Amino acid sequence: MPAMSRFLRRVVLALVWLLIVAVISVGGAGLVAGLANQPGTAARAELTSETDTAAAAALDTAEADLTQLTADVARLGELGRGALTALVSSDFTTLDSAVADGQTLARKVESSSALLRDRLSALPGSGPHEALLWSPTTIERRDVALAAATATGGLEVAWARLAAGSTVAIRLGTLLTNHDKVAGQAAATGRAKKYAAALSTLATAQAMLDQANSLRDVLANAVDVSTLTQWIDRNAGYDAALARLYRATIAAKGKVSTTMIDAARAERNARDLLPSNTSGIVIILAEIGRGGLNEAVIGIEQARAKLQAALDQLAGPVGSASPGPDQPLPSG
Repeated sequence: MPAMSRFLRRVVLALVWLLIVAVISVGGAGLVAGLANQPGTAARAELTSETDTAAAAALDTAEADLTQLTADVARLGELGRGALTALVSSDFTTLDSAVADGQTLARKVESSSALLRDRLSALPGSGPHEALLWSPTTIERRDVALAAATATGGLEVAWARLAAGSTVAIRLGTLLTNHDKVAGQAAATGRAKKYAAALSTLATAQAMLDQANSLRDVLANAVDVSTLTQWIDRNAGYDAALARLYRATIAAKGKVSTTMIDAARAERNARDLLPSNTSGIVIILAEIGRGGLNEAVIGIEQARAKLQAALDQLAGPVGSASPGPDQPLPSG
């Protein structure tokens, strides 16, 4: 009997231990399952549904803003291509209009992009704990929209620098060509011994070079203008020497004076330094103009492509809402 009692006690103790182990095992499995379904995962969508819903409304608005932003950037690209066409055909009225419209639109694009970035950074639930408050879909959707809103950075500055620079380059080419014509007319008038009239015409040519100098300073912000500067300086030097000769001739009243001889010598020296014609510098300026606008158009098209890609991504799986706790999962 005592032996039987000890045996029964051991059996009972063994059963109790087995029961305890079973209870611990069930509790541990529940803890692991609970940890595996943390907020911010698809396994427990109900834990983030409230903040996901609040963010979704703002993200829908952001997507609509991105659509308008994409349309504005596409329009900016059209203006850039139109400016290129006007530049090639020397249609300066259309070129000026395209540049002005593009500057206004580029400013709007930059402003809209900055406002959109601010809104996306202040979405309900955003911050250091958003990974716990949002589902992965909401986080990815926000990140895609934010990256797209950043793609337009610098368009306003690029348009102002390159497109305006292109206009300056073309106007410079026109000014230099016209200067040559007017200065040639002044020389012809002087050869006809109409020195006062020649001086008046020469003053018009000199005013053109003054304008060219101002435009050259603007262009210097974007390209190397050393050759252009040399060209302008040599023509300005010749214009000044020729004007000095005409004034000395008028003052001599038909006689040959030392001042007149010195002026004639200075005119010859200045003439020897002149380039043969303006064709080379005009070609360079035209290339600068086309290059500037080409670069601006390329930058605009790259921004538009990034915006469109983001819209396409948002319209796909990223833009689709995750099933909520009351929504049926798709059947497999």
